[in-house]
Amino acid sequence: MNTRILILGMGCLLAFGCARRGAPEAPKRLRAARAAPPAAVPTREPGPLDRRGAFIYDGVPLPEVLSSFERQTGVPISISPTVPLKEWGDLRLTLRMRDVPARAFLDWLVRPLRAEYAVEAQGAVWVTRSDDVLVTEPMDVRSYRVATHVQTPRPLRGALSFAREQAMILATVHDCLRYLEDRRPQCHLAFHGEEDLLVARLPPRGHKRLAEVLDAMRYGTPLLDPPKPTLEELRARLHAPVVCDWPPSPLPKMLSLVAEQAGVNLGWDASGAPPTVALPAGTRSLAEILDLVFRQTRLRRFQIEPDHGLWLHIGAQEADFPASRATPWDRAVVRAYDVGELLDERTSVWVLDEVRRMVDAGQWDRGLPAVALFEPTARLIVVHDEEGQRRVAVAVAALRQSIGAPVQEPEKKKGEATR
Repeated sequence: MNTRILILGMGCLLAFGCARRGAPEAPKRLRAARAAPPAAVPTREPGPLDRRGAFIYDGVPLPEVLSSFERQTGVPISISPTVPLKEWGDLRLTLRMRDVPARAFLDWLVRPLRAEYAVEAQGAVWVTRSDDVLVTEPMDVRSYRVATHVQTPRPLRGALSFAREQAMILATVHDCLRYLEDRRPQCHLAFHGEEDLLVARLPPRGHKRLAEVLDAMRYGTPLLDPPKPTLEELRARLHAPVVCDWPPSPLPKMLSLVAEQAGVNLGWDASGAPPTVALPAGTRSLAEILDLVFRQTRLRRFQIEPDHGLWLHIGAQEADFPASRATPWDRAVVRAYDVGELLDERTSVWVLDEVRRMVDAGQWDRGLPAVALFEPTARLIVVHDEEGQRRVAVAVAALRQSIGAPVQEPEKKKGEATR
């Protein structure tokens, strides 16, 4: 009796095993979607340049402004030889900004210098007119344990599947780092044999970007914080009433009084002797006040900048400034977009081509902005500035709508993985 039971049990196990072995294997992307969610991602506190504060200077020499900024934020600022000393040594800064990130202050600080700023690996700020930090940083070799992106255990996948996954990871990373690799041919990325160990030879800021891309591929990315104030809020403040009862005053003082009453940050190139401005007594909107100022000075128009305020342009400045005055590498952020439902209906090539067509067409061949699609987790990885990322989000939503996909709920993560 016991022998019959044992034989029957073994037969059932063999039949079950054959059925499992003969079952068709799910597509790799679906297996990834069905995998258990990864462990919680460690969160990162906002860096010093992301913290909000007030930055108020009235005719202060630029060297004193740099020292004051370091005391307030803990971030030192140095100026590259690409910005001649004669252009900034005697410059006095008049600028009043409240409740803005330190980055926003830097954006306005470097505008009169016709310069940009880079953030070094240690956190210091470098004001420059070139990519000198990116091309001169020393190379560093580091290794990264790259987690498995598919559900099948590695021993059961075989060498072919293993090599294919490594190739997909490297292709995605190369697409996202091409701007750096084009400028630093010494950069190198390779997996260590058949292990989950990615070895990278990059400058320190390249390693930081690589870590962000790897995390985006696996975990996704947190939401972009909305700017504060928003474009709509700044437009509304143009209609804010301003009571004018001041005597004729130098332009910096007059604009400071106007900004305080209207509750908006105003920035402009304050180089040169300030003219005296007279405003008729009475109550007017901020837009009307600015028009009166334009008639008496070399300022001619304003630019609305979310997260900053209103920048006042001199007559010769016809084009708007970019949203950020960081170098192209420093203004770019990494974001991931779930395109799984798009890949159910379209190919990865179609998704990439449509995004490149709908957002900043003709600019993707320069290395920045950059886009790649990592199919094992069905995530579109984009390296772009924050304004560009918002345009990409709109484009992805439009593509989803075009195939009848439901409105996608964004991933609600509080931070990014640290390394």
